[in-house]
Amino acid sequence: MWKPFGNSNHQAAALQAGPGRAALHAGDTRKYDIAEVEMIGDIAVATITVEELSLEHGVVLLADVLDDLVESGVQHMVLDIQNVRHMDSACVGCMVETLNKLARSGGRIALANPGSSVAYLFRLTRLDRVFPICSDVMAAVNTIERGMQER
Repeated sequence: MWKPFGNSNHQAAALQAGPGRAALHAGDTRKYDIAEVEMIGDIAVATITVEELSLEHGVVLLADVLDDLVESGVQHMVLDIQNVRHMDSACVGCMVETLNKLARSGGRIALANPGSSVAYLFRLTRLDRVFPICSDVMAAVNTIERGMQER
């Protein structure tokens, strides 16, 4: 359904990009209804711009963003959720599904800047063991880069 973040080889990324979808490269940006995405090296950083991500408000839009990134050849991503005050299980499920797709090819997702209620949700569900939770975007990027080097 969705395919996140980039390859260091731009030609390979272009081949992986879905039909009619341009591959994303370092320095590229893309805007969506609920997010702004910027490529930092091979990692897509999606800053979520809405306060609520729930079944009623945003899960379809979140799925569209994540799908588009995957179709664009993105393999690794950081979700900057500093603006999100409420997230429900539908959105968490959407994120888990994307992570599962990325993990098949060694991809990763890290979360940055979660508010206390969102961080609590990930701790309560023990998904903080699956999604690294970082205090800022650069810490999340560094976490993913360390994981890329360990492979």
